[in-house]
Amino acid sequence: MSADRPTSTTRRTLLRFLAALLVGIVATLSGCLAVFVGVHRTADAAHDRSVPAVLAVYDAQLALRQAHGAALASFSAGTRLLASPGEDYQNQIARAGQQLAQAAEDNAAGESGSRDIQVVEASVVTYTGLVERAHAYFAQDGGSALGTATLWDASTLLEDILRRLAALGGKQMDALNGQADGPWTDGKMTLLWLVPVLALLALLVSAQRFLRRRFRRRLNVPLLLAALAVVVMGATTAMSLWSANQLADARGDTDQATTDRDAQLAALSARDSSGLAALLTAACGSPGCPDAIARVRGDASQVPGPTGSPSPAPTPSAHGAATASSSGGSEAGALHGEHAARSVERAADSRAGEVVLLAAALFALAMVALGLQRRLAEYRFSQQ
Repeated sequence: MSADRPTSTTRRTLLRFLAALLVGIVATLSGCLAVFVGVHRTADAAHDRSVPAVLAVYDAQLALRQAHGAALASFSAGTRLLASPGEDYQNQIARAGQQLAQAAEDNAAGESGSRDIQVVEASVVTYTGLVERAHAYFAQDGGSALGTATLWDASTLLEDILRRLAALGGKQMDALNGQADGPWTDGKMTLLWLVPVLALLALLVSAQRFLRRRFRRRLNVPLLLAALAVVVMGATTAMSLWSANQLADARGDTDQATTDRDAQLAALSARDSSGLAALLTAACGSPGCPDAIARVRGDASQVPGPTGSPSPAPTPSAHGAATASSSGGSEAGALHGEHAARSVERAADSRAGEVVLLAAALFALAMVALGLQRRLAEYRFSQQ
């Protein structure tokens, strides 16, 4: 008759719950860790390379443009400087070199970016040589014509350098865009960790209800603690969404900083073209060299105005407006650059989330084993 007695499935069900919960915790941990680490590694790359590289490239452009303006100002004033075109020029050239070194260190554009930086560095050496030669001519009596011609060559080379730096800044910005819009920061990646978390919580609730119904216990405390640990895992992984949002903010602030600095560079370009045209006028004398002057002023007029039409050639009053615009653009660009740096720093800060995830998963594994093992130990069924 004992062979006809029905076999209880309680122990088998408990073992199935135990296996499913243990596997579920491991799977949930894998998904949570993958997303969390993926987002923060992306943010780390933006923090360590992309954002600093973009800002360094634009700072190098500004330093070179300001150095050129300082040289023009010293030559236009007719000051006989013995050693160089002036302390301000030397400081800005040194600053440009530092920013180029920073861009090379943080380069996020790969070999193409490295080659561009090497070309720019070599061109800057040539440019400074031309400015020093122009200074030597201006320091001689009657050497203003040769000095102005050499300075024109330096100005032409500077424009080529700035164009190369603009292209390099675009490559660095492309790298940042790829990080901010990458797969790990995609909202769809939420499914990789949120679905397992919800499924695991549902399984824990199901196990809790089964134990309550079968063993007449209102609550299994270890399983409740396991559920809380799973909630902690989900909440910790949800921090990656905030980090992705901070990375997007950093990208937006970096883009705005480049826009502000482009406007500043345009204002400085107009100012420098006006100064070079004045030097040409003084050097050529009567009847002058109208073609050269028109070419210099024409280069400045290519800066788009608010409606996209060419701006008129700079006038004395426009020179002051260009200086004011440059100052405003500098402050705005610096402010947005600081915001970008802070946002990407917050995005890259994991706050030891990986450790929290591992600790919570191990705790959940222990609590599940403890909660179900007690029931397995107290439930014994043997066929008579």
